[in-house]
Amino acid sequence: MHKRFVIVDKCEGVFLEQAEPQPERAQVLCKPISVGLCGTDGLIFSGQMPAVEYPRIPCHEVSALVVSDNSDMSLDDGTAVCINPYISCGKCHACRLGRFNCCKFNQTLGVQRDGVLRERFVVDADRVHVVPAQVNPGLFCLAEPLALALHIVQRAGDINGRWCLVAGAGNVGKLVISILRTTGAKIIAWDISQQRLNEAESIGAQVSVNAAEQTAERHVFDVTDGEGVSVAFDTSGQSKSLEDCIRLAAFAGRVVVVSHSKQISNILGSDLVFKELEVVGSRNSLDKFPKAVEMLAAEPQYWQKLISHRFSFSDALEAFRLMQKNSVPHSKIVIDFPD
Repeated sequence: MHKRFVIVDKCEGVFLEQAEPQPERAQVLCKPISVGLCGTDGLIFSGQMPAVEYPRIPCHEVSALVVSDNSDMSLDDGTAVCINPYISCGKCHACRLGRFNCCKFNQTLGVQRDGVLRERFVVDADRVHVVPAQVNPGLFCLAEPLALALHIVQRAGDINGRWCLVAGAGNVGKLVISILRTTGAKIIAWDISQQRLNEAESIGAQVSVNAAEQTAERHVFDVTDGEGVSVAFDTSGQSKSLEDCIRLAAFAGRVVVVSHSKQISNILGSDLVFKELEVVGSRNSLDKFPKAVEMLAAEPQYWQKLISHRFSFSDALEAFRLMQKNSVPHSKIVIDFPD
């Protein structure tokens, strides 16, 4: 028997036992090494994700070892892998366009179906990516959020040499900054937390602006010679952040919306028209896992800095409780499984 962590109700999680799942044809049985917690997991735990029904096994950011492979991939037992957790229908308008990441009927592990926070899980073989053997395999639980950030930055278009503002220097915002530093973009971090701004500068932001200060907007326009930024990324999850991005974007600029805010934003259509802004969304990732794995393997020490807390699987409930504590500074939280 193996343990699984199950969210049974708002802010309630328990360990339950399960028999070892058996992979069907074209599936792989895996044993987790490390699992990352993201904002979606926190929303599920706190009861703020309407699409999720309890009970639910959470989490989709994972590195793992192959236990058995029942597919044509012929993976050896013990092969280290990471998992693409998105499952598309292949038939809707988005899928017919090849944009499987925003499938109308997308199912993500840990959200619309049970996730990976358990001692054994089965996944379709085409979702599996082998990771380099020479790097600590636990690091590759960051592959999914890094792939997400790569897709976000791609949605911005050509940004080499241009000012980009990242509104919200939390987990996703820091990953976006980490990608932007490799593109030649000039980066402004925008947040109300000085600690997060300091962290943003340590990983590549050239300028940090405390959004709570009265001079914040003027600072951005001063830095950009009065024009505003070519691209503003809204990664904060707050409606005001989207409003800030639209105000701070230059004429003919672009706003990339990442956050899942359910709040109504006060946006004037004239602000979009006069500037002829392009406002685009970014959801999940498309074909970015190989690049994410490559980047993690190339700079493991750099990416390791993004992890602030580690918990053992037996302390998973404490990891989720930490996510709810705004009074305790944290960034990426990782849950490690025993060997």
